[in-house]
Order: sequence, then structure tokens, then C-alpha cells
Amino acid sequence: MKITTPPSAADYLMPVLLLLCLLPVSVLLPFNGLYGQDAHEYLRLTRSLQAYMNDGTPVTHSYFPITYPLVTWLLSLAGFSDIMASQLVSMLALTAAFAYMKELTGLLFREKNESVAYLIACFFLSPYVFRFGLLSMSDMLCLFFVMAALFHCLRYVKMHSLKDAALFSLFAGCAVSARYAVLILLLIPAVYILLSIIRSSDYRAVILMMLLFCCALLPDWFIRGRILFLQWEGAGFIIDYASNAYAWSPQHFFRNEFQNPDGQQHYAVWNIVAATFNIMHPAFLFAGIFLLFFLRREDFSMPEMRMLAAMVILYGLYIAGLHYQNNRYLLQSFPPVLLIFYPAFRRMKTRFITSKTAGWITFLLVVIIQLTLFCFSFQKIYTINCTEREIAASLKSYEGQTVYTCDITGALSTYNVKNPVIDLYFNRVSPPQENALLLFNYDYFSEHYQQKNPMLNWAYLQDHLRLRILQSYPGGWALYAMEGSR
Repeated sequence: MKITTPPSAADYLMPVLLLLCLLPVSVLLPFNGLYGQDAHEYLRLTRSLQAYMNDGTPVTHSYFPITYPLVTWLLSLAGFSDIMASQLVSMLALTAAFAYMKELTGLLFREKNESVAYLIACFFLSPYVFRFGLLSMSDMLCLFFVMAALFHCLRYVKMHSLKDAALFSLFAGCAVSARYAVLILLLIPAVYILLSIIRSSDYRAVILMMLLFCCALLPDWFIRGRILFLQWEGAGFIIDYASNAYAWSPQHFFRNEFQNPDGQQHYAVWNIVAATFNIMHPAFLFAGIFLLFFLRREDFSMPEMRMLAAMVILYGLYIAGLHYQNNRYLLQSFPPVLLIFYPAFRRMKTRFITSKTAGWITFLLVVIIQLTLFCFSFQKIYTINCTEREIAASLKSYEGQTVYTCDITGALSTYNVKNPVIDLYFNRVSPPQENALLLFNYDYFSEHYQQKNPMLNWAYLQDHLRLRILQSYPGGWALYAMEGSR
């Protein structure tokens, strides 16, 4: 019996329409997708990669994976600016991920078309998902690769097609090379498909999968002499990754305060609770708590559903053991959560929505709630983006003067600020240069950088110089003139 039907014109039309929903949001706000150090670091890596492709200039060092910058560079060849291309990658990835989610529900529940309203309201318009579809980060591209890998894993188990085994391995390799941490998430599907291959004695698939997984890692090897976070140096590899990767511990499950490279962190709940946010936090799914009550034991009678649950649990335990909290890392396991909730959604729909009119009213109400929550969650990011551009534009009036700052150095580079910049996070200023400027966010730094370089530098400058505010910006930022000695 045929498991899936060939894609129809409507299957392609829906993602295109959803893409056309993302584009106006970006243009009308306006919002270019960049905020915070990570987004600007990805753009810097893209520009370094572009220089490498143009004239062979070695790619500058970065802990970050190469796949997202590489895809951004490839898209920029179509005539887009690097900033526009970096955001467009996320938009395209979200629409493609939606298409795979639709195929997955068809594969698991034989309800590909019936699930469209659920996926639009709860996946595409999920406040965090929609938000990451607008951000210049690797998260949404990685999510697309994860969903594609998961689909081809499950279809191979049903159909035993060599093509699906190959595509699973290729997409899994791309996912891991876009965000290293999803290796934990994809371990369960990898074991699941391997057991199916062993049962069917299809050992050609194992060889092909190994080759294609390695192929996904080759671009980074040729460009940077790097395989994932293993950097070739001398006669072998060294682990070249941010210190956060080494800090996992089960002791972190029941903690909410940490001292890490980003400074002093205090969170409202324990890590083990925060690791469940993609199940019940309104920024992911406001109805998640209600759907929990409609789950039934028989929902997990399917081995595929048990596999999805194992993915969510294993990845959640990994996230809970880190020494920080960030909801963006829970994004990758959110689609499996929605697939697990789909039978519960159908029960809720059968019980409370008794007519087509009631169905449309409920759908529109959910859309309004999701968009409202998106606007609420997006405000801070939009403010940061606007502030970064405002600061960069204002520094053009002080061209040539050295700027001491931190946490915004990536943005200053992105927007081509010509001032020499000294990062207060990595450097001590004793003595400071003459006629220099200080760009500082005292409210934020005093909380997060206690007894670290930024605040130690602030204390030194306060003691030895007169700091006169030249300009204030949103979010606590201020530009100071560093004048004379006290």
C-alpha cells in the first residue's frame, strides 16, 4: 500500500503563501534580522567566507558552525545583500520546515491536509517559531534540516527506500553542521533507522549513509580544516568550542543561578523546569498545558510516537544540564512536541468544536492570540535591533576616535563603523587612549559582569577620568566622552 501521495500544486502553494506572510513583517517594521552578538558573528563569518571565495583570504576564527554562513553566501550570489540573504535563509527555512511538518503528520496520522490549520496556528504562528523565521540565526535552518531528517527516517522505516536512508543521513549531517547540539536530538532517530536497516539486512544503506553524513561535513573541512568542533592543528585534532560545551552537569538540573562566560545569570525557575518550556510556555504553545490533559497512553502505542517522546526527553535533559537557560535551544525539539500533541488536539477538537463555523472562529481566535504573543515577545528584539543601528549611525559623527565598549562590537562591525574599537570584555584599559569614547550599558553590565573586565574597567575609568555623557540610547546604553584625569 502506498504510504504517501505525490505532492500537489496546493502542497507547494501553502508554503509560498506563508513566506509571503513573513516578508511584509520584515519590510514594514523595518527589521533586518540582526540583534545581539550571535547574529552579527554569523554575518561576520559570512563576510569572511565571501572574502575566502573571492580571493582565498583565510576564514577568520570562529566557534560557530559554517553551514548557515555558507548557505547565506550561496543565496547572496542571487543578488541579495549579505544582510538580506541571512534573514531570507531563515524565512525560506521556516516555510520548508512547515512543508515537512505537513508531510510528517500525513505519514504518522494519514491526515496531511486536515492538519494544516493546526500547523499554521500552532507551528508557523508559534511566537518563538515565527520570531526565529525573521532572525538572522542558524536556528531555523537547523530546524528545517532536523525535520527533513526526521521525515526521511520515519519514511524509510515504513517503505525501506534507499533514497530515504540517504536523505536522512544527508539532512542529519547538515543539521549537526548547522548547530552542533542537535547531535543529541538526532541520536534517537539514528538508532531507530539503524535498527530498521539491521532488521531488513539492507547494509548498502549503512555505507551510503556514512558517506553522505561525511559529505555534509566536508565544506567545513575544506574551508577551515575543521570537522564539527574538531579543529585540525599540527598532527591531529583539538576540541575548539566555546567553554559552554564543557559545562554540562546533572547538578545544574535544580539550579537557577550560574556564573558563565556571559556573566552572572539568574533565572526565575530551575533548569529542569525551563527545559519543559517548549511544552507549556505561551511563547511556544499557549495551549500546551490544556493539550497535556488530552494525551492518552494509547497515543504512544505507535513506535514512532515513542521515538518522538524519547527525542524530546533526551534533548530536554541535555538542555537542563547546561549552565544557562535560553529558549532558542528548545526550538529544535518543539516540532516533535507538536507531533506528539496532534492526537490530543484531535480529541479536543472533537469534544469542543462541533461545527465548521465554530472551527473557523476558533482558528481565527488562536491566530489572534498567537500574533499578540509574538508582538509581545518580539518587542525586546526589535528594540535591540533599532538601538544597534542608532548607535552605529551616531558614531559616524565621531569618526577616528577610539571606542571602548563590549557586547555590541559585532553590530559596530556589521554597520561598518570606522572607529577603532577596543572590547572591554577581553581587555583592561590602563591607561586609556586620549580623546577616546566609552560606549557602555551600566544597567545591564553591572548586573551581569560583576567582578569581570567590563565592570573592573568601568571602576578604573570612574576613578581616573571624567566621563561626560554625549548621547543616551534606549535600553540603558550611553556614549561618554573620556576627559582629562581626576
